[in-house]
Amino acid sequence: MTSVVFDLDGTLYDKRGLAQRIVARLWWALPLLVIDRMARGGWWRWLVAGRWYRRVYMPTMVQLIGATCPRREAVVALATEAHRRGLRTVLYSDYAAIDDKLAVLRIDPALFDLRIDSPSLGARKPSAEAAQRLMQIAEADPKSTLFIGDRDDTDGATARLLGAKFLQITDN
Repeated sequence: MTSVVFDLDGTLYDKRGLAQRIVARLWWALPLLVIDRMARGGWWRWLVAGRWYRRVYMPTMVQLIGATCPRREAVVALATEAHRRGLRTVLYSDYAAIDDKLAVLRIDPALFDLRIDSPSLGARKPSAEAAQRLMQIAEADPKSTLFIGDRDDTDGATARLLGAKFLQITDN
């Protein structure tokens, strides 16, 4: 292996119950979530949903992660060791606010040579185009890359699209 790609949400911290805590905190915004899912673009996504996501949803998510989600010490130790050994370490998240999440989890961002989110690549996981773009930006060879994540349907599927190896982190 020359590169290790880590997922963030659910991999570097235990996210069990986070979605329910977000809904409980943002109960007043549930109609916005429904409209957002139905809009699928246009002025709503650009103007309203984008601002709501950046100014309300993500800050709430980050605050709740810091307050209620324990980091996975073994995974952080694995990232630390990979970085120490000179492997190219990449943090690839489906969601924004990567550095804010690392800060509340007390994880040094310098542990990762590249930190990138799916919106920056134009598509959420799994996307062959986004995954190939990730490999280009990371200057990584998929055949010598290990993906580490908590979800086989997103992280594992992304690895398989590239022909990379995948290690799934589980709650047990």
